[in-house]
Amino acid sequence: MTRHAKLKQSDKLGVQIFVTIWVIISILFSFVPLYVTVLNSLKSHAQIAANIFSIKISAAAITENFSVAFQNISRPMLNSILVAFVGAFFNMWLGAVMAYVFSRKKFFGREFLFKIYIIILLVPSVMGMPVLLDLVTKANLMNSYFAIWLPVIGGGQAGALFLFRTFFVQQPDSVFESAKIDGANDANIFIRIVVPLAIPILLLNFIGTFSAQYNDYLWPGLVLSTASLKTLMPVIQSKVDLLESMQLRGAQYAMYVICSVPLVITSILSLKHFQSGDFASGMKL
Repeated sequence: MTRHAKLKQSDKLGVQIFVTIWVIISILFSFVPLYVTVLNSLKSHAQIAANIFSIKISAAAITENFSVAFQNISRPMLNSILVAFVGAFFNMWLGAVMAYVFSRKKFFGREFLFKIYIIILLVPSVMGMPVLLDLVTKANLMNSYFAIWLPVIGGGQAGALFLFRTFFVQQPDSVFESAKIDGANDANIFIRIVVPLAIPILLLNFIGTFSAQYNDYLWPGLVLSTASLKTLMPVIQSKVDLLESMQLRGAQYAMYVICSVPLVITSILSLKHFQSGDFASGMKL
C-alpha cells in the first residue's frame, strides 16, 4: 500500500495563501512609492496637483523637470558619488586585510583583540559625533572630505572585519596550506586566493557602505559648509523647498529619480554575483 507523503507545514494551502498575500503586500509597499515618483517626474505641476496617480504625462514637462532637477543637484550628486566611492573602497579593502590577519594569522591575544574591536558595533555612531566633531575641528579637517572619510574608514572597519572574518574562516585551510607549500607569501595568498573567493562578500560590503555614505545627511551637514563641497542629502532638502515655492513639483520627483541612478547602477553591477550563487563560492571548494 502506497502512502502519500504528507505536506510540510510550509506547503499547506493556507500557509501558501498567507505567504503569497504577504509577498504581494510587501511588493506593493516597495514599488508603489517608486511608481509614483517616476510617474510624477513625467508630469507638470498642475497635473500632479490634480492627481498624483494619473498616468497622463507631458513631453514638455519631462524636458523641463529633468533639466531643472539636473541643474540643481548635479554638483552635489557628483560630490556624494566621490565621497561615497572613496570611503567604501578603502573601508572594504582595509577591512578585508584586517579580516585576513584575524582569520589566518596566529598571534597572542588574537581573539581578545577581535572581541574588543567588535565592541565598537555596540556603540551607536550618533553617540560619537560630539567627540568626532571636536577632534575634526582641532585637526583642522572641517570643511574637507577627510572629515567624512576618516570616521567612515575608521568606524566602518569593525563591521567590515566582522563580516569578512566570518566568511574567511569558512574557506578550506587546505587551500592556504597548499599555497604556502608552493611558496606563496601572504600578499600572494590574499590577492590570488582570498580576494577572488570573496568578491561577492566584498561587493556586499562595498554596496552597503556606498549606499550609506551616499544617503548620509547628518555628518556631512555638520562638517561641510562650502557650497561647492556639499554632498547631496544636505542640499536636497533646500532644493525641494525651492522647487516647491516655484511650483515645480515635477522637478522635485525628477530630482529623486536622478539621485537614485548611482545606487541602481551599483546594485545592478553586483546583482549577478548573488543570483548566480557565487556568494557561497568560498565554502564549496
